Parts: sequence; structure tokens; C-alpha cells
Amino acid sequence: MNSNDPSHPKNKKRKLTLGSEVLQSLFENGKSPLSEQFMRWKLWAKWEEVVGPTIAKNAEPVGFQRGVLYVWVRNSSWMQQMIFLKDQIRDTINEKFENNFVRYIKFTLDRHEVPQDDQTGIREMIQRLAPDSED
Repeated sequence: MNSNDPSHPKNKKRKLTLGSEVLQSLFENGKSPLSEQFMRWKLWAKWEEVVGPTIAKNAEPVGFQRGVLYVWVRNSSWMQQMIFLKDQIRDTINEKFENNFVRYIKFTLDRHEVPQDDQTGIREMIQRLAPDSED
């Protein structure tokens, strides 16, 4: 089997890598309707890397809506500490992900205080992009 052959396992893996790179760049460029959701997922996944292990043990992202990041904190002492770090955390996020991805951070002691995402809009968008096939 020739390494220039498209069916060669090495070439198939490269095609998959290229496909995932294309999708990731589409989601990260901010122009895709799903960009915000993808960036939010990426922030959740890399939270400890962004804020460090100590803060990650005492505060975690619980919501994101229209540029506002909602972060739950363990107690009022941590709430005070996080308020002092708010601009630094926002700037770090925007530097690592995308400028102005997070415009403002709100802290809460109650996870239920966070506004829920509008999943209806996302479902409608996915339906337009990939409508159910009619058999």
C-alpha cells in the first residue's frame, strides 16, 4: 500500500484531523450561530487551566448568556476575593479564547439564580442547518 494512496490509514487519519480543525475554526471564529455555545463548552473544559487550581476548587462557571459569565462561588469570603479578581479573570479568558467573548462576570452563591440558556433558539438553528430527513 502506497502512502500517497487516499485509502492508506495515515491519510484517512489526516483527513479526520483536517475535518475537526475546520469545524473547530468555524466554531471559534464567532460567525457560526453555534460559536458561543462551543466557546462556552471550551471555557468550562479549560476552567482550571484559565483560573488555576485554587480558584477552580472554589468557583466554577455555571452560566453564560450574551457575553455575561455567571460564576458560582463557594462562600462569601470567596465572593469577595473573586470580585477583586474579576477584571483579571475576564481579561485572561478573552486573551485565551476570543477578545470580548466575556464582557462581564457575575458571581453568585446560589446556582439556581443563573438565567437558563435559550435552548429553543439553538434547536431551531440546528434544525435549519441539518433538517430531519423525511423517509
